[in-house]
Amino acid sequence: MMRIAIIAPCILPVPATKGGAVEELITRIIEYNELNENYLIDLYTISDEKTDDTHYKNCNIMSINNSKIIGIMDDLRDKMYRRIPNCNSRRWMDKFICRTFVKNIEKCGIIYDCVIVENIASTALKILDACSVESGCPVYFHIHNDIDIYRSPDDIRRLVKAGVQFISVSKYMMDSVHSFAKDAVVHILNNGIDMSRYDRCTKAPSDNFRFLYTGRIIPDKGVKELVLAFEELLHNPDVKNMNYSLDIIGFSEQQTKYEKSILKIASKYPDKINCVNRVPTFVMAKKYREYDVVVMPTINEEPFGLVALETIAKGMALITTDSGALPEVVGDGALIVNKDYDLSSSLADAMVKISVDEGLREELQEKAYKRAHDIKEYDISNYYGNLIEIIDGHFEEEDIISVIVPVYNVSSCLERCFYSITDQTYSKLEIILIDDGSTDNSGKLCDKLAATDERVVVIHQENMGLSGARNTGIDHSCGKYLFFCDSDDFLEKDALEKLLRKMKADHADVVACGFAKVFDDYFGGNGKAEVFTAANFGRWSGSEAVIQMMRGDDICTVAWNKLYKKELFDGIRFPVGDKNEDEATTYKVLYRAGIVSYMPEPLYKYYQRDESIMHEDLEKRYAYFLKASKDRVEYFRGLKETELEQHSLITFLEWIKYSYRGIEKKEIRNELVKLYKESISFSNAPKVMGRKKQIALWLWRYIRY
Repeated sequence: MMRIAIIAPCILPVPATKGGAVEELITRIIEYNELNENYLIDLYTISDEKTDDTHYKNCNIMSINNSKIIGIMDDLRDKMYRRIPNCNSRRWMDKFICRTFVKNIEKCGIIYDCVIVENIASTALKILDACSVESGCPVYFHIHNDIDIYRSPDDIRRLVKAGVQFISVSKYMMDSVHSFAKDAVVHILNNGIDMSRYDRCTKAPSDNFRFLYTGRIIPDKGVKELVLAFEELLHNPDVKNMNYSLDIIGFSEQQTKYEKSILKIASKYPDKINCVNRVPTFVMAKKYREYDVVVMPTINEEPFGLVALETIAKGMALITTDSGALPEVVGDGALIVNKDYDLSSSLADAMVKISVDEGLREELQEKAYKRAHDIKEYDISNYYGNLIEIIDGHFEEEDIISVIVPVYNVSSCLERCFYSITDQTYSKLEIILIDDGSTDNSGKLCDKLAATDERVVVIHQENMGLSGARNTGIDHSCGKYLFFCDSDDFLEKDALEKLLRKMKADHADVVACGFAKVFDDYFGGNGKAEVFTAANFGRWSGSEAVIQMMRGDDICTVAWNKLYKKELFDGIRFPVGDKNEDEATTYKVLYRAGIVSYMPEPLYKYYQRDESIMHEDLEKRYAYFLKASKDRVEYFRGLKETELEQHSLITFLEWIKYSYRGIEKKEIRNELVKLYKESISFSNAPKVMGRKKQIALWLWRYIRY
């Protein structure tokens, strides 16, 4: 059974004994999981007398002390943050949440299969470091509200760079996240309601045409604009014979300044406008039958629109605005007005139109009811199942991996490579051997080996080099995924299975594994594999993975320690005729990816032999490195990716320095110095890695070390 952690916002308790939309959805997940038993859930939530004694079979409630002092301090911080432009919210509560989380992991030795953080980005950032390095488990940020101080653009970008996946309540929210981080991986999990409780509403015939607003009485909801629109409606001579009324339900016991302003306007029409305090949900459900039309004049960008969904699920005629996800939710089942153009007058016109045209009302009612009940994602009974589809990584029958093996004069070690692939624990493979014009026995050996396994395809071609052989393999591949294996290297038996499982779990487009160098003495039992790559798990966005490739020792530039989704290679091929082809290609593929993951286990064994390409003299290959690095700078400059361009320029400059130090010929060294000076000045020295690095790069123009 998978074990997952759910981090509640820790504003209200879960189970939702004190209400809260997010808290009620989490409660729904817990309750459905009790019935279905898919996961063992650790729920991190604030302590509460009513919930502390609650016990579940498949859910551990990890209570976090709800200190009044911390609550007061966070309230004060909240007021401060809301007064500072472009500020990112932080909470003292986040430290206590993270402390409880880490303590539980360390005490119980827990490795989660995934972690879901609900709605508070600062909490997600705190949790991220605690769970990603050791276990590499995927982290999801479930965003219920629009971007603001608790989900600031900067926080969103930081989460995306760290490979966090987003779960959004609507397509509007998905687009909102993408507007700040275009390479974010976002899944949609619509909110929902219990459709079985929403029967068609039919109002009894009456001479009084009744409008209803229900919800919070705050400026963002456009309540004042609605009252002004209703006032305009009452003075419209075209409908002077109509008998209208407006009920506004949702006033608080202690009225706010805004609520008082609404009451002041309403007091001019005591027989027409009825202002009522908040009504319990079960009472409100019955009251809908008393009204002809519901009005939702929302001004702020609505992330989903649960009240709108409840309204159309009853088959009620609805007037609403084009705010956020509202048009997405109601579709053609409501009359939608432009919130940005004279909202009061637009509302008044819509109220006239819908009140005098009975046919329009009936059409909207029919479309509304049908839409709400036809879209299965809007039914809360499907909410848990839809979440499972997002977080569960599973194999499909069509998940074939095409393993591409370029072969050139490697008859002495080809069988070792071949059998390490055919013996993989994951068997849904297409193995493509490309005999690249071998002059030894390698071509015949390919045919002989292919006869032993029906999954093997052999292609013989004239010598085109490693790039040409790989390109041939890509062009002939039929699998959903690609893996490159050099013919003198080999794999651990479960390498492809582990890579694919990681890809599915992380919703990654590329997964890299660690690799180890092996020498001839390794096969005699005297030598050990030398691990070359980093020891910690990693996960990044595609853009961030490009930077990690240039700066770290996990992703690496090589093509062969990675499992790819084949679609990433659409329009991308290795450059024929160039050596160090990985330098020229891998970054383009990574850049296209949504998420790139890294698992440190050295599943790929990199055989070192003196005659291999990588052991050629630096003088013979430095120009290829420099060309590929310079092309990368131009590539990202053309895409206006400034950060990636600067990192690429640093890599290019470092390659010049590396070549200068490793080459003895004076004329080549002079050319390298000239190229360096042409490529950097004080004004264009990259700033992306800090001031010290910028100055050091610039100084090398004059002082070479």
